[in-house]
Amino acid sequence: MRKQLLCSGCSLVGMAFLFGLAACSNNAKHPAAVDSGTSPTDRGCKAGSLSETYVLIDDMEATDHGPIGLAGIASPLSPGYWYNSGASYSDDGGAPSDTSTPRQGSFLFSTLPSPTTTLNCKASAHAARQSCMLNGLYDTCGVGFEFAQVPDVDAGAGTPSGAAPSDAGDAGPPVPRVTVPFDISRYKAVTFWGMTTTPDPTGSLQVKVQFPDPDTDPRGEVCNGGGGNTSKCYNSYATHFSFTTSWQKFTVVLDAGADGVPPAGGIAIDPTWGYQQAKWIPTQVYGVNWQAQRNTAPDAGAPLATDIWIDDVYFTE
Repeated sequence: MRKQLLCSGCSLVGMAFLFGLAACSNNAKHPAAVDSGTSPTDRGCKAGSLSETYVLIDDMEATDHGPIGLAGIASPLSPGYWYNSGASYSDDGGAPSDTSTPRQGSFLFSTLPSPTTTLNCKASAHAARQSCMLNGLYDTCGVGFEFAQVPDVDAGAGTPSGAAPSDAGDAGPPVPRVTVPFDISRYKAVTFWGMTTTPDPTGSLQVKVQFPDPDTDPRGEVCNGGGGNTSKCYNSYATHFSFTTSWQKFTVVLDAGADGVPPAGGIAIDPTWGYQQAKWIPTQVYGVNWQAQRNTAPDAGAPLATDIWIDDVYFTE
């Protein structure tokens, strides 16, 4: 298994948004998944289904970017952290500058303009937010987290307590850690709340929710054949939702279908690019990320403002 070092508040999965998506396809080729949430006006302040048990992954209330709050991640594993990604842009021919807020590698949870409610009327004051200015055809804006890590025994002593984190360490613990595949096979879905402040002319923004695993992420050394060419990687199992300017509850069904045809709200790889032999492996998932992409032609004029918000994330079983 290929190791994954985490930088300050981010990961190479996050960096994949920036450097590994040259083969990414147009979101318009994929219909939006079924929105299984409540109406935007009630913001999901309703009891969960009696046939489902909700397991909190994270509510973004405890710390600045993690670790996630999922219970049951036991030693030698430790919970992973949130990270962000965005695009670099230059309108004057100079060196590209980071157009992300928060800046890449310095993710912090954002305070909601006013407290709101999620599942069972749970109060929420903070959420994961990423905003970017996107210009190129494959520019993306994203936020996500990784499930589990282990200490990296090959990375040395790491960042001393109180010192500035280095590229080999995480902004949380002072010991460098690597992300490892995590078993989510006991769960049937992921539920979360989402919104945008930058809809397109249709009044919505397409957001991709994806689940990197060893077949689709270069850390597994499958999509890249164990080499440095990652052009076929990052086509992870995913689905798409239409975010609007009102909070909505969404559910991703963790089912790729026995014949490769996912059920409503299920997940699939994009059949138009990337490694096509990837199998959905629910016992080996690195994490979850949300990605917005504005498929405009490169240098098509002024950059497009893109903003996504993610709140309380749950498994259902």
